[in-house]
Amino acid sequence: MPSPPRPTALPLLALAGLAGLAALISNGLSSPSRHLAWRGSGVAGPILAPPVEPPASPVPMPPPTATEAPKPPPPAPPRPDRPPPPARPPEATASSPIQEIGGPEAWKAFQSGLPFLDARRRAEFAEGHIAGAWCTPVWESDLDERLISFKAARRPGPEDPIVIYCSGGDCQDSHLLAAKLLNEGYGHLLIYRDGFPDWLAQHRPVEKGQP
Repeated sequence: MPSPPRPTALPLLALAGLAGLAALISNGLSSPSRHLAWRGSGVAGPILAPPVEPPASPVPMPPPTATEAPKPPPPAPPRPDRPPPPARPPEATASSPIQEIGGPEAWKAFQSGLPFLDARRRAEFAEGHIAGAWCTPVWESDLDERLISFKAARRPGPEDPIVIYCSGGDCQDSHLLAAKLLNEGYGHLLIYRDGFPDWLAQHRPVEKGQP
């Protein structure tokens, strides 16, 4: 008996060709980014980058806490006021019975022969005083007797000028003596403002010794 005929390979080839044709049509109709690379064609398809994760949202920082401003230091306690200087009788005006004079005026008064009263203490007077001055220490107990002796010797009138001095600067002895003489009726009293130190600096006549 004759053997049955072998199935031919033609139908299989036809099916493969139809499948390839369908693939070509599908690849041609798709977008370029979706084209498939054919094996052996040498053309690589597009390389898709891995998905990038969105950046994490920043964690909100807590608002800075308000720091308390430094407190200013407490104010320093007020300093005690300095004691006021001793009160003076009115002077230094042309019409005042008590006026201050400087070194040149004192020198002219000396040359004119006006009397000088030294209001410093007796020990200071002995160490040196203006030549011809009277020792009338305002802080010593025999001041009244010394003023009586002065008035008896010089006999000054109420309007006759009298020069009074002490140690100058802050020394108030001459002002105190002037206030006393003013109360006794003398109305032309000249206070040598810079006193005996200025007299020495000007090299004016000086005497030493007890009154």
